[in-house]
Amino acid sequence: MGYKESWHVRVEMAPADLTQKISQLIEPILHEQGIELVELALTGNDRRRMLRLFVDRPEGISIGECAGLSRSLADVLDTHDPIRGAYTLEVSSPGLTRPLGSPRDFERAIGKLVKVVCSNGKVLVGKLEDVTATSLMVEVDGDLVSLSMDEVAKANLHFAF
Repeated sequence: MGYKESWHVRVEMAPADLTQKISQLIEPILHEQGIELVELALTGNDRRRMLRLFVDRPEGISIGECAGLSRSLADVLDTHDPIRGAYTLEVSSPGLTRPLGSPRDFERAIGKLVKVVCSNGKVLVGKLEDVTATSLMVEVDGDLVSLSMDEVAKANLHFAF
């Protein structure tokens, strides 16, 4: 009899497939608690990975809720084991001055104070009144300003102290 060696090979998913798989695993838990996944970021390499989940709900989310959610999500992720190797899970709120990028981010910000940096360098701070797929309407000092999404270089929620 000859020598036979057997290897167990685990094929790593492409990053987009992996983040989609993680999202599919955690969405039911988030939905059950009325929490929305704002952003999912998986960084690092096989030796040291970081899975950051930014979550929110219309009335906001507390640190205690993030900690409890982290435990629930860790259980699901440990059971299904989609990430090769060790990783650190971080669950947090996107913060008071979170960036706005996706159409959903802008929709959630309607009625809130925003800071918009235009591609020409102009900075507007005002209440986001309306958003469409191609434009924003911001009330600045009582005047409504319409901006094309193409004119927006950067946008954030704005918190006035």
